Amino acid sequence: MHELLHPLTIADYEFLVGIVEGSKGRLGTLVDAVRREDHADSRAALCTALEREIRYQGSADIAYFTRKALGNEPGVPFAEIVRDVAKATDIRLSPLATDRELVAELAETFATRRFADLSPDEQQQMLVDLGVEKKRAAAFLKRSAGVFAVPVLVDAFGMAVVQGLIKTVLFGAIAKIVGRQIAGRLFRFLFSRLPWWVGWISPAAWTVSIGWTAIDIQGPARRKTIPVVLYLGLCALRERE
Repeated sequence: MHELLHPLTIADYEFLVGIVEGSKGRLGTLVDAVRREDHADSRAALCTALEREIRYQGSADIAYFTRKALGNEPGVPFAEIVRDVAKATDIRLSPLATDRELVAELAETFATRRFADLSPDEQQQMLVDLGVEKKRAAAFLKRSAGVFAVPVLVDAFGMAVVQGLIKTVLFGAIAKIVGRQIAGRLFRFLFSRLPWWVGWISPAAWTVSIGWTAIDIQGPARRKTIPVVLYLGLCALRERE
């Protein structure tokens, strides 16, 4: 998991900590330390603590402490968390992949699946908001017959529009899970510091998921692990681009 966390920016860390920790605590203090002096030791301490917290959130308390009592590393492996999120969102992932490949695949598949869940009018409006001419969007939706694989979308509209669609859908899903108030605070901070996130994002990004079929989120842990995994998937796609 370190390969995912170590290259992130301070704004990324702030966003993730805001999800897993809420109000400022130990993780927030470690982020402040990296902000003051971003060197190998401070970043490693933050990544280790953040990974530990994410892995803890991904396991039941009894499983966590049982592992610790037996002298094993507490918390479930990160790949297991990603596959649990995939199961919760009805996504099948590749059986053999790195952590980075898993979260990127999940993010792309989740975004295209959720886009497919929108009504044709909502799909068309999102494409128009992303800069696609209305007639062109309508023609594509008519001939696509509900098939929205990323290569097909890229071929039809180009990478910039597809990036915007993925960002819009995933930020909308994160907002729905963590709540508008928390999402608004986290997004305002993130967008002010990472312009890459802002480009090609519709103003509907925070609320686009309102009409979707509800994600079955069982227990409070998934209200943290699902947004974390989706955001790390976005970061993996950002690094790939």
